[in-house]
Amino acid sequence: MYLHIAQKDFINSLRQIRLATFLAWEDIRQRYVRTMLGPFWIVLSTGIWFSAMGFVMANIFGQELNTYLPFMVSGLLIWLLISTAIAESSHVLVAAAPLIQAFPIPIFTHYIRFILRNFIIFLHNLLILLIIFAIYPPPLTQALWQIIPGLLLNLVILLNLSVVLSLTNLRFRDTHLAVASALQVLPFVTPIFWDRGMLQKHHWIADINPFYHMVDIVRSPILGAAPSNTSWLICGAIAAASGMFAAVIFARYRHRIIFWL
Repeated sequence: MYLHIAQKDFINSLRQIRLATFLAWEDIRQRYVRTMLGPFWIVLSTGIWFSAMGFVMANIFGQELNTYLPFMVSGLLIWLLISTAIAESSHVLVAAAPLIQAFPIPIFTHYIRFILRNFIIFLHNLLILLIIFAIYPPPLTQALWQIIPGLLLNLVILLNLSVVLSLTNLRFRDTHLAVASALQVLPFVTPIFWDRGMLQKHHWIADINPFYHMVDIVRSPILGAAPSNTSWLICGAIAAASGMFAAVIFARYRHRIIFWL
């Protein structure tokens, strides 16, 4: 019975995709209401941060700015999508509590709203990368089209994780603290500011890091190279495994959400 209800909730959420899109855009609009630049404050603040970090890190690692800046900015751009989505995923249901309690909106609508909101912010930040590429043009290769499946695969993984983490945090409210602690360390052990090749004989440190592969399937095509088959296989496996796990716990605990809020 619970599985049937969860399936119906998921299908109804897809049918109401326009509602999720409206709510996602409204989240962004409310954040910047009555400001002069609106959502482009996201671009401005992120652009200043990327520029400062790029200049400093290029000098630290002794890299040429024309090659390092596109590498770092493209990596940080996708990492910002991943880290922000994971950090916020624990609060998806808690933040949506007033709507869940007041209106008969399918629960999964709030997950779609969450992932669309982060995707919209990602598209805003994409303007920074376009500016960088206007200054330092990248090579145009046949690998460029792989950006789309790579990005979609990452969004699927993040959507699955949001289901798992939000339900866990709803039951155990210190989950978001554990996630926040992990995210403080991950940028430094993930090849974002530095290249995997810098590890020399210790490539395995990057290879066992799933976030490296999530970054690689988007960043490599942006820079004109095809991602490794290993990255595709690992990300595909993560998407499949996290999807099955998310489906199981959503079906099992969906009916308890209203009592846990």
